[in-house]
Amino acid sequence: MVSQAVFAGTVEEEFKIEGLISPASPKALQSALLKKLAVKIIELRLKKTKTGWPVLRLQFDTETISREKIEKVIGEIEDPAGHKYKVHHGPLLANAPLLDEEQQAIAILGDTPEAFPIMKNPITDKAASANRGEKLFVNNCVKCHGFTGNGYGTVAHGFTTWPRQLWAWNNTGEETDGYLFWFITNGRSDMPPWGLILSENERWDLINYIKTLKNPGDE
Repeated sequence: MVSQAVFAGTVEEEFKIEGLISPASPKALQSALLKKLAVKIIELRLKKTKTGWPVLRLQFDTETISREKIEKVIGEIEDPAGHKYKVHHGPLLANAPLLDEEQQAIAILGDTPEAFPIMKNPITDKAASANRGEKLFVNNCVKCHGFTGNGYGTVAHGFTTWPRQLWAWNNTGEETDGYLFWFITNGRSDMPPWGLILSENERWDLINYIKTLKNPGDE
């Protein structure tokens, strides 16, 4: 076990981390960082961070080590699968805009021509369904969509387009169900067709959970 040194006159700083793509990634990052630098790891928070990126909080002595050095070393570390980590800088990039058909799905359609199938959500107990959907979301979706649904999961930075912000569907009506079910089932671009993986009921559970996601800025 690697020991963590405690320094006098130290500072604590946070680093947003890209590249935590497997269950072994956090442990590998922390172990390598402790071997290479005289730092103390206070916390590595994977969930419920303000930006959606995992946050590493370190304690270190600024007289012997700089933030730039820490970032450089983090960028040189590889996880067991050979993927490198990276410190995320700057504001989040603009999320991919909603497609026209998604704008239609959000709207109350009325006489607007529908570009997606009309479907009725067959599940009546939405609360229980959303609880099941949360587990499916954590197991299958957060690596791309982020824990908050902000579209900045740990692997999304390698995609051709950023995943959309799922809170766009918060509390939308039944008119969106057919579109969401179609999109989850068939996928598009970097998103796989989950209809090959999840059962029909599981896809409805996922939809019921997605509709509970809120923009953290509105809370």
